[in-house]
Amino acid sequence: MPQLIAMIIVVVGAMIYMFQTFGGTGDKIEGIAQKTSIITEINNIKDGLQLAVRSNEILHGTELEALAKIGYFAKQINDQILNSADNTAGDNNYNIYKAISFGGSTATGDADLELSLVTPDAANQTAKPGIFVDLSKGNLKDNVNFLESQIATDLGAVASIDRTSTDTTAVTLDANGDVPKESAPTTVTNTAGVAGTITAGAASLSDGRFTIYFKDIPQGIE
Repeated sequence: MPQLIAMIIVVVGAMIYMFQTFGGTGDKIEGIAQKTSIITEINNIKDGLQLAVRSNEILHGTELEALAKIGYFAKQINDQILNSADNTAGDNNYNIYKAISFGGSTATGDADLELSLVTPDAANQTAKPGIFVDLSKGNLKDNVNFLESQIATDLGAVASIDRTSTDTTAVTLDANGDVPKESAPTTVTNTAGVAGTITAGAASLSDGRFTIYFKDIPQGIE
């Protein structure tokens, strides 16, 4: 009997912990699963961009459609990008990958997860390209605060992240490949030891829109 009582106490304690940690509705558990899928899709695009940069295929104004035509991504991703860009079957989005793992889309309309290529500005063609992430338009929008924060934390060691971006406009990275302090939260310190200037609770930290500059993606054209 004492062992049974002890077991019940352990089980009840574990249940209480899960409810306190993840919430009784399981929203956070679902959010963690969503986060994992989003990062996988981001890495799928990243892998293609690494190859394209090394082949000098990315310069100011390059769009995902051009890279998909050459076949830099997995076949399903190439097809999805080209279907979205097609004048007849799609909605003429030449620089948007509507992520397959979140339903994708070939018809007119926004997707739950949209990834776009951020190219160097015209005056700095050798700058590092980035990936603009937009979670704000579809079924993920109610959880964007959690998702943006978690993804930024998970990728913080391997990427510099512009939390202020709202579109595919590039920012100028410093000599260490870090985003300007005006584009980072106060909780993030760059390579030079300088903290960001965006305070907790700012709208730009919770809108589900941000740009990722991976440290292992090389500079642009040589």
